[in-house]
Amino acid sequence: MKTDNIFNFSRFGKYLVSDIRRCAANFGISFLVIVLTGLFLYLIVGTMSLVTGEGWLASNALARTIYLLISFAVLIVSMPVKCYGFITDRKAGSNWLMLPVSTTEKFVSMLINCLIILPAAFFACTLAIDWLIVVIDPYASMTIPEGFKELSNMIAAEAAQESEVNALISNFMNENMLLRGVVDDFMVMILVFLLGALFFKTNKAAKTILAWIAAGSILSMILAPIGMMLAGNLEAETINAISSGDLNASIDFANSFIPKLLGIDTLSDALLLIGTATAIFFRIKTIRH
Repeated sequence: MKTDNIFNFSRFGKYLVSDIRRCAANFGISFLVIVLTGLFLYLIVGTMSLVTGEGWLASNALARTIYLLISFAVLIVSMPVKCYGFITDRKAGSNWLMLPVSTTEKFVSMLINCLIILPAAFFACTLAIDWLIVVIDPYASMTIPEGFKELSNMIAAEAAQESEVNALISNFMNENMLLRGVVDDFMVMILVFLLGALFFKTNKAAKTILAWIAAGSILSMILAPIGMMLAGNLEAETINAISSGDLNASIDFANSFIPKLLGIDTLSDALLLIGTATAIFFRIKTIRH
């Protein structure tokens, strides 16, 4: 088979543009509502405060961060269904399968849309709206990124006052866990719901959630003994030193154990990403109507 039959950059570029347009047509209104959810909640809180006679109450950065996370969760669940759920439909799906584009090109376009373009557009629009809120409303003192940074610094300062070990753990959490853990977790969830949109014909989001819960339960039962075995392999001397308040032993333990824990989390997420992406590719390749 020629390479052009698998992936042709010119053909892929044209298809990607048409795929983005189709996503915009199918998901555009829903995307707009999701992006504006934080603004709606902000206005509702302020209006209710005025109605109760307490004056205008501006949601603080933490509350607006929660609004953003709720909106992003809705995006993760709804985006794959709106953009690619039509593929399981007999008529629309058959027309899509007959497009003169390779499976690889369709697959890569899906990943670019779901993992890069739409999430980036969501955060760009949401954070821009949040910035406008702070500029316009004198009672909203800081943007979401500023509030998040201040909260992280506050947690780190409190941890440092308690003990060096807590400060060390807090630094690991701020520098590694949020960047290495949260982002790949979000990517896994997006691909899981994309796979569900391509696999289930009806009630796609609900069935995907149920399937994910079932798979998570089975996986937990399999991995629980492994986790207990790893925990049992910790040296008894180190555990005794930590429980007795030996600071050096506690710091050594944190320095060695936390990076391993983060590494295991990164590896497991990478395996999940590869597994779900592979399942999506073969689902596209083998789907028939």
